[in-house]
Amino acid sequence: MGLQVKICGLARARDVEAAVRAGADALGFVFWPGSPRAVRPADVARWTAGLERRILRVGVFVDAEPGAVRRAREEAGLDVAQLHGRETPAVGARVGGRLWRVCRAAAPPEEAAWIAAGLEAWVADAPAGTMPGGTGRPADWAAAAGLVGRAARPVVLAGGLTPENVVEAVRRVQPWGVDVSSGVESAPGRKDADRMRIFVEQCRNA
Repeated sequence: MGLQVKICGLARARDVEAAVRAGADALGFVFWPGSPRAVRPADVARWTAGLERRILRVGVFVDAEPGAVRRAREEAGLDVAQLHGRETPAVGARVGGRLWRVCRAAAPPEEAAWIAAGLEAWVADAPAGTMPGGTGRPADWAAAAGLVGRAARPVVLAGGLTPENVVEAVRRVQPWGVDVSSGVESAPGRKDADRMRIFVEQCRNA
């Protein structure tokens, strides 16, 4: 399996269609109300109806109640719940299903406990201040490479990736996957079809 490419923060039907045309392996949808990319489960279900099953539908949640995550996952038809807040492994276990967990690349995660909760992959992101993500700040690539080397689960590199830097990032970090949001936007929540296409092409050539 080659490098997995996730385009996150999709908030319009046309952007979902463009991400699929670009060749993304995973589509990310933000369910945190504080985000300019926030979407509703019913909209995601409509936008992704009929998509090939090989394309993962990933829901991003920030400190949401586990029951709310499960309901959104069912209504939207999500494959994966990506937890992006202060969630503990116990919360992850209550969410259940396929889990990705965001971590700061330099911070050692409670990996054994998260694996017991059902962890499928880590998402190594940059510290983001008051915003959980999507700020365009780059992750610490050296720390992320260290995480790749020691983690027992695959690592998705996020944080500040663009069509211009993703080849270098992949070369230095060697992640299982990459996750882009603001780096392929014309404005928050508005994706640029050409930048998505170039980003995926760059990833395939990395």
